[in-house]
Amino acid sequence: MLEPSAPEASLLGRLARAAAGSSRRQVARNVFYLYMIQGLDYLFPLITVPYLVRVLGPERYGTLGFGAGFIAFVALLVDYGFVLSATRRVSVQRDDLLAVSRTASSVWAAKILLGALGFVAVIAALRAVPRLGEVAGVVLLLYGRIVGGVLSPVWLFQGMEKMRVITLIGLLNSLLVTIGLFAFIRRPSDYLLFAGIQGASAALSGALAAAVAVSMFRLRLTLPSGRDVGRALREGFPLFFSTSCVSLYTAASSVILGLLTNDAAVGYYVAAEKIVAAARGLMSPVSQAIYPRLSRLAAESRERALYWSRTLLLAMGGGGAILSAGLLVAAPLITRVLLGPRFEPAIPVVRILAPLAVLVGLSNVFGIQMMLPFGRDRAFTAILFSAGVINVGLAIALAPRWQAGGMAAAVLVSELFVTVAMATYLVASRLNPFGGVLHAAQPE
Repeated sequence: MLEPSAPEASLLGRLARAAAGSSRRQVARNVFYLYMIQGLDYLFPLITVPYLVRVLGPERYGTLGFGAGFIAFVALLVDYGFVLSATRRVSVQRDDLLAVSRTASSVWAAKILLGALGFVAVIAALRAVPRLGEVAGVVLLLYGRIVGGVLSPVWLFQGMEKMRVITLIGLLNSLLVTIGLFAFIRRPSDYLLFAGIQGASAALSGALAAAVAVSMFRLRLTLPSGRDVGRALREGFPLFFSTSCVSLYTAASSVILGLLTNDAAVGYYVAAEKIVAAARGLMSPVSQAIYPRLSRLAAESRERALYWSRTLLLAMGGGGAILSAGLLVAAPLITRVLLGPRFEPAIPVVRILAPLAVLVGLSNVFGIQMMLPFGRDRAFTAILFSAGVINVGLAIALAPRWQAGGMAAAVLVSELFVTVAMATYLVASRLNPFGGVLHAAQPE
């Protein structure tokens, strides 16, 4: 094993010292549990995706991906930015049981309302858009994911910094889907059955997460007032708008591609995107565990919050660069092993999307870990909205001709814009993310 260089050793030492105190040990435990569970969770896609793409083929896999992309877009309405706004509120309130209970009651009520509105919107869209009507069965069966999203209080577990439980429940969901896949999916026509398995498992996992949260945190749930629900919606709206903008170049990409091309092109894109997303996901436990702590720290000490966000930037940027390079080099091997010979057209798509690992790592620190904790929600939203417009425009121009590759290029350009724009804004706002963290002393 190679020894780390001096700057790397300094960075590793500082990250290790971040877990020295009692509160920092909680962050370290959260990161450890998230990586442990996610490590196991990665075993499921490694087994299920190769089997699923071979059984369903590019066309039916694309049909499933098209419907799932539409459901993911609808899920944003129900999530409504609560995973950020409610997490931030709970992280500040967590020592006050009554305040946390009041927040939980209002957020759950708002999500139930949004879930009902989302179902009405789905039915209307399926009737109004013929292309969506072609995948109506998939969409309706996958609506169980929305039900699970309504019930599952990820925002509560994150705010309370108790991520082990919610990740274990997520692991259970993956286990149920995997068992259902191998037990019942045998031919391309079983794609509807698989959609039903996914929807039912998500709804069950969401109900379990809600029950565990109420018991674990001893919540005293009450029927919230209209004022409390309205407050939750107002606080979440800027971040809801932000995540909706993000969806224009992430979750909605398969929907845009499906509307402009065909199911086979969607299949190639979704398969390639899953490979890249799996690599990016290696960094997500750090981000999830650090966000509530940085939100609280930003309110206490600007200098300490900047110090740790800059340290995190080195870790996320370096890790992302390694992952991007690996994807660029190994794309043919990874695609052939995981997807099989019928998915050869996905190889260039993987390579186009490969730089997302480093770009998302950097933009996550710039946006989620710096702009939001310091209350720069409006600028955050404006940047993401601009990126969404850029992506839709490029997709309309590129996808009809280059199909999956054109969609991938549009997404890459949009994410590059986000990263550069956020970094520029932070420097101009005197929240420079590129401070001399390797040589600076940790603030007291």
